[in-house]
Amino acid sequence: MTDKPTMDDFNADNLLTDQLLKEQYSVTMKAAGEDKLNVTWNGGTTRIGAEDLDVGSSFYVGKDYTVYKTDGGFFISLDGNVAHAQKIGGFHYGTCRRVDEKLRPVNLAGEVRGEGWESNVYNGILPRSVWYKGHRPACDPKGMVYLGNGTWVDIYQSSDDGDGGLLSAYNQLPLTGTEGLNWYGFVERALVVGKRLLTYQEFCQMAFGSPGGLDDSNENAWTAKTNSGRQKTGYVANAVSSIGCRDAVGNVWEWLDEFITRAEHSKINGSGTFPSNDGRRAGKTYTSGNGHYHATNDGVWAFDTFSPFSDGYGNIWEYNDYSLIAMFCGGHWNDGANSGARAAALHRQPWFVYSYGGSRCACNSL
Repeated sequence: MTDKPTMDDFNADNLLTDQLLKEQYSVTMKAAGEDKLNVTWNGGTTRIGAEDLDVGSSFYVGKDYTVYKTDGGFFISLDGNVAHAQKIGGFHYGTCRRVDEKLRPVNLAGEVRGEGWESNVYNGILPRSVWYKGHRPACDPKGMVYLGNGTWVDIYQSSDDGDGGLLSAYNQLPLTGTEGLNWYGFVERALVVGKRLLTYQEFCQMAFGSPGGLDDSNENAWTAKTNSGRQKTGYVANAVSSIGCRDAVGNVWEWLDEFITRAEHSKINGSGTFPSNDGRRAGKTYTSGNGHYHATNDGVWAFDTFSPFSDGYGNIWEYNDYSLIAMFCGGHWNDGANSGARAAALHRQPWFVYSYGGSRCACNSL
C-alpha cells in the first residue's frame, strides 16, 4: 500500500514549482555591441553571438533569431520551434541607426544631426528588438521593436502573411490598395495577428530619426520623383529610424488609427458617378447630392444614398459627403520634398482604396 503524501511532500512540491517558475522568468537579454547578446540567467551573464548559431556562422540582415537554453548552455537559431531546448527569447538582425543616449541620430564624429548623419547606419542586432519572457509583445514578437510605454511596433511596413493577416518582414512588397485594401481592410487583417494600427503620436515616435525624403534621389528614402511605384521593404539602407524601423518616410503612406472630421466638406450636387476608388460604390451613379443636397443650405446631415461600405456593414451619417477622414503618415514614393517623420495627409476617406496607401502595426506588451 502506497503511503499517503505528507505536508512535507506538498511543501517540497510547491518549492520545486516555485523554483521552476523563478528560473523560467529570471532571464533578461540585452544587445551588446553590433552582433553580441548578453544573456543573464539566474544572476550569471553569458555573452553569445554568431558563433553560437546552431547552423552557420553569421547573421543575415532581415532575419529573426530565437535564443534557446539547454543544460549545456545557450544557442541561437533561425528555427523558432526547436523541440529539444527551452525558448527564452529572441531578436531581429537588421539595419540600425547610430544614436546618442537620447536616441538622437549622430554622425561619425558623434555630432547630433551633424554632416553625414543620414548615412551613419550599420547592420547588427536591433537593440530594441530583443525580447524575452518578461519583456515581449502580446503578439508574435518577430519583426518588432519596443517603442516604449508598453507598446511594440513593426519594423517594416505591412506585407501579406499568406494567411489573411499582416506581416512585418524584410524584402517584401508592402500591401496597399493595389490589393484592394482600404483602412478597414488593414484593421481587419491586423486583428488576425493580434495587432492594431498606430496613433499619430506613436508614428512620430517610431519615425523619429529617419531622414527626410529627397525629390532627386532615393539615397535617404524611396521618394525620388522618378519612382513609379512602391519598393520592397528595407530597400533603402538610410531609411531607418532611431529605434530601427524601416521606411517610415516614403515608399507608401501608412494608415493610422486616428480620425478627424473634414473641415472643408465635399458637396455633391445633382447627378454624377462615384470615382473608381470610392469603395463599394465606385462607378455607381448618384442623384440629389447623394442624400445631402439642399438648394440653399451648404448641405444637410443625412445617411448617404449609397453607402460606402459593403452590404451588411451599414451606412454613414454625415454632413455632405466625405466628412470622415483617416490619417495617412510618412509620405509617398515620388514626393520627397513633402515626405518626413511627421508628414501627415488629412483628406483620405477610410473606405477609399488607394494604390499608395499601406500600414504598419503595433501591439501592447504581454
